[in-house]
Amino acid sequence: MAPSAFDGPLLGGRYRLGPRLGKGSQGEIFLARDEKAKGADEREVIVKRLRLSGAWKSFELFEREAKVLSQLRHAGVPRHLATIEEPPGTFNLVMQRLPGENLRELSARRRLSHLELRDVLIRGLEILDYLHTRSPAVIHRDIKPSNLVRAPDGRVGLVDFGGVLEAAREGGGSTIVGTYGYMAPEQLHGQVMPATDIYSLGATIVALAGGIEPEDVPRKGLRMDLDRHLPGVDPGLRAALSAMTDPDPDKRPQRAREVVALLAKSRPPAPTTPKTSLARTRSTALATRRMFGDVQEPLGTLLRLAVLGFGAGGWVGMAGVRLSLLITIGIFSVLAFPARKKLGGVRQELDSMLAEGQGGFTDLMRGAMARRH
Repeated sequence: MAPSAFDGPLLGGRYRLGPRLGKGSQGEIFLARDEKAKGADEREVIVKRLRLSGAWKSFELFEREAKVLSQLRHAGVPRHLATIEEPPGTFNLVMQRLPGENLRELSARRRLSHLELRDVLIRGLEILDYLHTRSPAVIHRDIKPSNLVRAPDGRVGLVDFGGVLEAAREGGGSTIVGTYGYMAPEQLHGQVMPATDIYSLGATIVALAGGIEPEDVPRKGLRMDLDRHLPGVDPGLRAALSAMTDPDPDKRPQRAREVVALLAKSRPPAPTTPKTSLARTRSTALATRRMFGDVQEPLGTLLRLAVLGFGAGGWVGMAGVRLSLLITIGIFSVLAFPARKKLGGVRQELDSMLAEGQGGFTDLMRGAMARRH
């Protein structure tokens, strides 16, 4: 953003208002520059402006957002910096600008891979776990692609807390807040709970995975028919999304950790190439019959012993590589602590590929030791 873009009024003697970014659930959203910021990464901030003109419910929600944000401390939630009434009758909520691009804009440029969607889901669940375990629980009520921000390094942030509700304090509400398609059915009746946010996050991932809005997804009764809509998605991820978007809030996972447990039961599929799959198919076929069974003895036995030795050597070699990989990435994880999760994902993918190769050597040995049929 060019410096000349910040030519608006100076708020609180510190925040120079810049271009208008859009309109949030409550008020207009502006980019601003913190004239007293110490670091370059903290220089740009977000300002939500609300002009008080008789819309008392909007002001109530605005005040609630400011209050709740001031009490939250999480890397995936924008930090509250200031609340300024300037000029009189115009209220300005100044917040940290989270790095990255919202998922609505990102998905318009390119389709996210299933591994990326799984990562976004897990990181989103981690944010919800933090919010829902506050006392009282904090319910966002408007989770959708445009309110999730993803940084280039994969970090995810949840923004626009204009519809936030402290569930234990209010136990619901007469005002319906949310976005059609992403709202859980109970929101239409003014009822919210942690499972309400879980539904919205699930609907968000469904929308990103399928490229259409949740209300356009094929249905079986009131349920989204995800087996029909997302047949190419990993069955474990699909099952978790189906549980998250159950129209009955009592049948939905009640806590974010329950969804994480569902995902943990099914590891993401390891990337395979046609060549790898073909080699695996061939080696499996070898194990179903006696190798070199049509070769005259003792030459057949000698050939089988040679293959057995080759398979054993390959298996041991692969095991050594896997052990070295585990040790090396473990060391790097300690040295590069912030990148621990990313290194863990790389290790898991490489280990899956090496395990596939190790399995091929195992099948070779089985074929060499198979009895004559």
